[in-house]
Order: sequence, then structure tokens, then C-alpha cells
Amino acid sequence: MLRRNTTTKNYEMKNGVIYSAAKFILDNLKYVTLVELFKYFGQLLNPRKNNIDWKLAFSRTSVDIFIILKWALILILAKYNIASDFWTLVTWYLLLTNVYTYFYYHIWTDEALNTENFNMDRIRRRFVTLILAVGYSDLCFAYLYKVPFKHNLEWSGDLTTFTKSAWFSISNSLAANYDAVKPLTDFGYNVSMTQLVITFVFVSIILSKSIPQTNSRT
Repeated sequence: MLRRNTTTKNYEMKNGVIYSAAKFILDNLKYVTLVELFKYFGQLLNPRKNNIDWKLAFSRTSVDIFIILKWALILILAKYNIASDFWTLVTWYLLLTNVYTYFYYHIWTDEALNTENFNMDRIRRRFVTLILAVGYSDLCFAYLYKVPFKHNLEWSGDLTTFTKSAWFSISNSLAANYDAVKPLTDFGYNVSMTQLVITFVFVSIILSKSIPQTNSRT
């Protein structure tokens, strides 16, 4: 116990308290994300748990299933105008964990920072994942604008449609104007600014490091 405490203390002295705390938080937040639960059950179904290729295949398949399901959920909520505090909270949870998981697995981890073993398929897969992550963020905001927060926005012709909310979400994420929908209240402006901040995280920080140069010709 003493040796462990001494090692932890030396690590904090070497890297500073702020970095050590941030690393601890980022490394452990993944345990409250649903995607980790899907990956866990995926490995339970893996008949060859000691085979690295099979572990990787089942892990990626589990992540793909989770992505499909979370897209389907928001589309259903938006199509049928399902609104409640519970579903609004679920949407915010999925939206924020979407940002975190992309940042963690594509920017933060040792594997993400090590580009020596990157091949073409991995680079393409990271690009596809980036597009899906940004698109899902816009989809979640489109649902929030259309259903639970629609009274905080001004809609042209007083007609609220998913097409309008989707275009407003996309335009807002690009800091562009979309005259058919505009924030009406302070809360509406706050939500739209939150989307801009999240988009800034994706575009300005993540995108710049998402597609490293490959060191392999395969």
C-alpha cells in the first residue's frame, strides 16, 4: 500500500495535479457510457476470447450496433414528437457521451496517439466515425429544437417540421444563418450556443488530429 501511494505521489509530482486529475477523470468517465456496456456484452458472446482479431471484431461490431440503435432512437423520438423530461435527459446524455467517446478513443488514449501502426483502413474508419459523430450531434440538436424546446424558437409560418429543425441544426453548427428558424428566448440562444461549442470541439480540436498520416503503404 505504501509503495502504491508513493508511486501515485511521484506521478502527480512529475505531471502536476491538474493533469493527473484530468487524466483520472477522462480515463474513468468511459465506465458511465452505454457503449462500454455493449462492448462488454459483445465480448461475452465472443467464442474465441483469447484471439486478438476476434476480440477486435466483436468490439467493433458491438460499437456499430450501438451507433445504429442510438441513431434509430433519436429518429423515432423526432418522428413521433415524443417529449418528456426523461427523453430530453437521455438525449443530452447520448449527445455529450458522443463527444466524450470520440475524443477519448480517437485523441486521448495511448493507442490513438501512436500513429506508427496506422494503415489505410484504420484512417478511413476514423474518418467515417468522425462523420457519424458530427452527424449524430446535429441530429440530437435537431430533435431538441423540434420537440422539447420548440417553444424557445421562432418558426416561419408557425410550422414546426423536422426538415426545418434539421437544417437549422446543421446551419447553426456551421455558424450560418437559417431564416426559417431563429432562437426566441434566452434558453433557445443558450442551446444553440452549446451546439456551437460542441461543433468547435469536433472541428477545431478533433478534426485536426483525426486523420494522421499513415506510415504504412498497406
